[in-house]
Amino acid sequence: MTLVLSAIVIVAVVVYFSFFYLQRKNASEIAVKKEQVNKLVESSVHKEILSTEKIKLSGESLTQFEETKQNYLYMVNHKLPQISEHLTELVDANGHYRFFEVRRELNLLNTKLETATKLEKETKQNLQEFKKSNLEHQKRIKQLEQKYQNIRKTLLAKNFSYGPSIDKLEEDLAKIEKTFDSYSQTTKQGDYVKSTEILKVLKKETALLEKAIKVIPSLYRSVKNVYPEQITEIKEAYDKLSATKYGFVTDFDKKISDIQTLIATNIVNLSELALDDGEQTDQKIDQEINEAYDELESELKARSEVEVKIETFKKFVAHARKNQRELLAELDRLSQNYTFNHDEMENAKQLDEDLKEIEQELANYQEKVDGKKPIVYSVLKEQQTKQIETLKKIEEKQAKIGDSVQTLWNDEQEAHKAVRLFDFDIHSVKRDLEKLNLPGLSKEYLDYFYSVNAEIDDLADKLNQVKIDMDEITKLMIDTQSDLDVLTEKTNDIIDSASLTERLLQYANRYRLRFPEVAQASDEAYHLFNQNYDYAGSLERIATAIDKVETGAYKKIEDEYYASKTTTNK
Repeated sequence: MTLVLSAIVIVAVVVYFSFFYLQRKNASEIAVKKEQVNKLVESSVHKEILSTEKIKLSGESLTQFEETKQNYLYMVNHKLPQISEHLTELVDANGHYRFFEVRRELNLLNTKLETATKLEKETKQNLQEFKKSNLEHQKRIKQLEQKYQNIRKTLLAKNFSYGPSIDKLEEDLAKIEKTFDSYSQTTKQGDYVKSTEILKVLKKETALLEKAIKVIPSLYRSVKNVYPEQITEIKEAYDKLSATKYGFVTDFDKKISDIQTLIATNIVNLSELALDDGEQTDQKIDQEINEAYDELESELKARSEVEVKIETFKKFVAHARKNQRELLAELDRLSQNYTFNHDEMENAKQLDEDLKEIEQELANYQEKVDGKKPIVYSVLKEQQTKQIETLKKIEEKQAKIGDSVQTLWNDEQEAHKAVRLFDFDIHSVKRDLEKLNLPGLSKEYLDYFYSVNAEIDDLADKLNQVKIDMDEITKLMIDTQSDLDVLTEKTNDIIDSASLTERLLQYANRYRLRFPEVAQASDEAYHLFNQNYDYAGSLERIATAIDKVETGAYKKIEDEYYASKTTTNK
């Protein structure tokens, strides 16, 4: 029972303090919101509205101001009192412990107060904008008025610098003055929204006129003084150079006429204040005049360079022609006895055609000089530079062709010498074999011997022809030398095999009676030697038999043979 009573007491205490806490919390929040309402009611916006009303507004600016003011006053005079009254009711509800109702209503009032605070802030900003616009427009009026006066003074003081543009400039100035009056009037009336639009137009018109005043004097000076003087100078220089037989790639009469047309076009552009077109046309005129000056200067320099180099150039051509005549004569002489395999004659004829073309162009130049006809020296200079390079290449090729054929006679003599050596070598081979008194030679060897001998005879026949082909002969010489080397090697093998076989057969006689196998090997070796002419086979048969009965005998006899052979050759 005691526990139950204790629990009831504890719950009662908790409930009491909970109610007390909620009541105090709600009361505190209601007080805060009342303070917010009081601050909004006592806001400085009221004074700012009164100060803004003193500014003379009209049109859209006035409409915006009235809307801003009415929204704010409605909030202060209607919405804030309602909120204040509602807060008073919530104080009573909180005292009667209607906590949930109070919490719900406080949340609603919180949203309303946030909206009211936002409106107050926006109202302040709008009022500041009205004041700022007023100050800015006053400042702009002064600035634009100063610009206008500066433009007017400039046009009055320097109207001579604007030529055909002056009428249109004054017309645009009057237009700006009219726009400025409209802007000033609208600003004075307080319609800053409308005046802002007018200001945009006024600033654009003023900027265009300022640019025109800055750009036109230079453009007008060019078409009035600079370009006409330059055209006169160009025409005088052209006439003077033409009289001294200078030629030109450009038709200067047409070019000068085109420039004068451009100048006339730009005068029209200036009179209409078409500044973009005027600047583009001015650049075109300047470019055309610079090109004319460059061409005149180029021809002057080119003539000087051509005339300085012409004598050297003539000597270069004459030297190349002399070399060409000698080359063609030498090729013609050599072609009687030698075949050309590398297009020497064709290449030489092409060089002759190239040289004739240069000679013709040189003759054309000389004809113009003698006939006092105009010459475009810049073109001639470029042509002369290319021709000098061509002449260098011609002489290089002449020398190369000449060198390639000059060796033909020496090559022929070397070939005759080689054939004589080949003939001597093959006869030496024959004599060396004859000294051995061999019973015969194999068909394979004889065929190869006669083949090499035929190669030497064929080479000699080709060298004895009236017209010879040294390329072919050189190839034949290489093949013949190779085959002769092989024949010499084959011959040496026969000589060595036959000589060693004879020595071994004599040496084998000491073993014939005691060793039947040696006797049999001797008979077989003798047969291979005298019947088959297989000297290497004969040597192998008898050497193998002797080494079986006397180890190292063949090696000893072989060493003695080559030692004696070396001594004999020395």
